[in-house]
Amino acid sequence: MKVLPYSAADKPRWDSFVRNSRNGTLLFERSYMDYHAERFKDASLLIEDEGRLLALLPASRHGDSLRSHGGLTYGGFITDAQMRVEKMLSVFATTCNALRAAGIRQLEYKAIPHIYHRQPTEEDLYALFRHGAHLLKREPSAAIELAGLHLPSMKRYGARQALKLGLRCTQATDASELMALIDSNLRARHGVAAVHTAAEMQQLHANFPQHIELLEVRDATGVLHGGAVVYLAGPVAHTQYLASSDSGRRSSLMELLECELAERYRNRCRWLEFGISSENGGQTLNAGLMRHKEKFGARCVCYDTYLLDL
Repeated sequence: MKVLPYSAADKPRWDSFVRNSRNGTLLFERSYMDYHAERFKDASLLIEDEGRLLALLPASRHGDSLRSHGGLTYGGFITDAQMRVEKMLSVFATTCNALRAAGIRQLEYKAIPHIYHRQPTEEDLYALFRHGAHLLKREPSAAIELAGLHLPSMKRYGARQALKLGLRCTQATDASELMALIDSNLRARHGVAAVHTAAEMQQLHANFPQHIELLEVRDATGVLHGGAVVYLAGPVAHTQYLASSDSGRRSSLMELLECELAERYRNRCRWLEFGISSENGGQTLNAGLMRHKEKFGARCVCYDTYLLDL
């Protein structure tokens, strides 16, 4: 078994493996990972056994630590249908040995949440346990299963009111105005900028037009009042960003948008996910935000990060 560092020449087989894996999503394709390559020292790994690719580990190096991956929300081992528990134990042990030999002292491992699995793929969690890793972060997101979903009457009523006021949700191709609204909201409410610039989101949308959708809510005069950036990631429609102007909130825009999302992705994905509702590695819950998601019918899904001392 060999642990090989990723190089640009590996891009075709890396991307092919991700697309045919049990738990890979667009976040792991190199055209997504490499958009912020200048911010992170890529240290991604390919694990082979007698020439056959067994697993990928998207990763970045931070001094004597390896994170999987510093620029991604999640990013553990990506595996295909051939992976078994005993084989994963070997993959994990071989990888840890290779990291030690490279001077890595800690592995910060962001497990891929189960809703992104096309089949159960938690062999890595067992390997982490066997190697003595401990839970570093547990961040609560919220997801709702779309099959058979019956939208709450309060949400449907709000959506009808928004439609009566002339609001309509349509798909867009230009990210600039929507990202400006998203960034403005984040700065005003939380004092932070959006993770992606408008130019970055435009490039990502161009790279993945079938997997990154820009949805805008405008009034009859064409004024933008809100919208969403949605990642179609395997079985999950993930709302990377949701935004509403003050006037949009008064007009039940979020109810309209949430109902539109549920209907739009009902037949394309199993889950509609609304993202993490906490700070400080999960120690501080944004209770109001989580309550809003739960009123829609969503329930908790945890994003777990483990720390392994090598």
